[in-house]
Amino acid sequence: MDQLFDALGVLFGWKFTGQWGAFDESGVWMAELAFLTRRHLELGIQRCREAVQEATRTGNESWPPQPAAFAVLCEPRPEDFGIPGLEEAWREVCAHAHEPTQWHWSHEAVRMAGSAVGWWDLTHSTALSAWSRLERHFTQEYGALINRLMNGEQLVAYALLESDRNRSPADLAERAGHAAVNRAVKAAGLPHRMSSAHGLTALRNAVGKT
Repeated sequence: MDQLFDALGVLFGWKFTGQWGAFDESGVWMAELAFLTRRHLELGIQRCREAVQEATRTGNESWPPQPAAFAVLCEPRPEDFGIPGLEEAWREVCAHAHEPTQWHWSHEAVRMAGSAVGWWDLTHSTALSAWSRLERHFTQEYGALINRLMNGEQLVAYALLESDRNRSPADLAERAGHAAVNRAVKAAGLPHRMSSAHGLTALRNAVGKT
């Protein structure tokens, strides 16, 4: 923490030391940043440095961040590792969930996060509430993978099998229902790539039901 105060004192001068002093006497900074690694803190300092440089170029004044704001600056972002941003990665996963082994993924982290969410769920969910849940899950998985990259871990491509261990009984029942419909669609000779929801409608029409 002393090194962090030294770095911020150099960047912001009296604007920082006038408010916080030469060390974290109050313990506020330690309480806010205790969960961060040295690499995270270095990233936050680098972003403060970039902000000061940008302010200098544009003739604006730069001020030091508060502890909570500095913690946000320490969070790794996809662009720090040359990989797609969250929204772009989510769009890619949604567009190619039906062909995860054939598609050339922009980055292994995108594929791994999609696989963790579940290709089956991504290709069979229709309710808006389900999509909101899937997107939240993807956001968590993608963020965790970015943190792994931040810690110097290499993401090695490998095939992941989806597990039912973490699925609720309702999810498992829905999957079983969709699977049954898909088998009936196939037996009825309907198009192979028809979704289970559309297949159920087609089956009902085929037997004269509404």
